[in-house]
Amino acid sequence: MIRTLLHRRILTGALAAALAAAGCAPRDYYANTQHQLDSLLTVQGEVMKRISALDRKIDSTRENVQTTRASSDTHLSEIAQRMEVLEGKFEASDVRFTQLSQKVDTVKQKLTAADSARIAQGGVRDSTGGADPEAMYQAAYADYLAGRYSLAKAAFQEYLKRFPDTEVSDNAQYWIGECAYATGDFAGAIAEFEKVPQQHPKGDKVPAALLKTGISYGRLKNMDEAKRYYQRVIQKYPKSDEARLARERLAQKP
Repeated sequence: MIRTLLHRRILTGALAAALAAAGCAPRDYYANTQHQLDSLLTVQGEVMKRISALDRKIDSTRENVQTTRASSDTHLSEIAQRMEVLEGKFEASDVRFTQLSQKVDTVKQKLTAADSARIAQGGVRDSTGGADPEAMYQAAYADYLAGRYSLAKAAFQEYLKRFPDTEVSDNAQYWIGECAYATGDFAGAIAEFEKVPQQHPKGDKVPAALLKTGISYGRLKNMDEAKRYYQRVIQKYPKSDEARLARERLAQKP
């Protein structure tokens, strides 16, 4: 459109000049007019070239805009998909947090029940919970969670005397080691943790006991033994969380 308008204006100007010269003019007028027309045609050619260049720039700019818009739409679509994934993860995390809160509430209730039972007995702390293995274990675990490590250790030991081979016997032995570790008795903790794989080789607490044995040796500055236990966890239980933690500790600079 720009090219057409300019072309018409140039031709109109040329015709007007020719008509004005047709009346009365000197002898060399037509030669001069021809020269002017040639000049106009030259100018027209240059203008047309510039218009063509301008059209090309406009087309190029239009293509760039379209490409940018398409790229932006794709980017926005990817962002929207990522947002959906994140929303899904947040929902999953919210569910896990709710489940964890419920577990914490359950532990609190057990702690309260255990303390209430002791108060009802005249303030005597009896972590054995009678002859019921589940009650005995929960009472001992409640003492551990409350930071009563001496009571918890004694209660877990009593539990193992009465019930040495239950589904949670390896857990009880492990928590005895944790009681010693919590009070700074790292050598005693090592002795208790080592009993878990020795006495309960198929127990689910074996990886944690091996890892905690290594950590206890680390607290005693015996890094050779600590590394040996970390490597043992990685070799026997390569996909466990304990193996991941062991790798992290091996990667730490001394």
